[in-house]
Amino acid sequence: MWTIFLVLICILVVVTGVMVPMQVRYLKAMKEEMARKRMSQQEYFDKMPVQEEMLHATAQSHPFLIPANFIAWLWLKWKKEL
Repeated sequence: MWTIFLVLICILVVVTGVMVPMQVRYLKAMKEEMARKRMSQQEYFDKMPVQEEMLHATAQSHPFLIPANFIAWLWLKWKKEL
């Protein structure tokens, strides 16, 4: 029982460590694209193709990626880049 729990925690830590830099770049790129197109966040997501919207939803809501997303968001808020 504890072995499985420990393995899952280790996987979560590794995934979070790998994904934080990727999520930071992803969030910065989205913000830059919205600024370049002069769109609000709502307009940006309304005009997003369905396939891209599904990829975004999956990347932002997968249980193993939620800690990385939160840390990336905090990092960008702290750096005042969002």
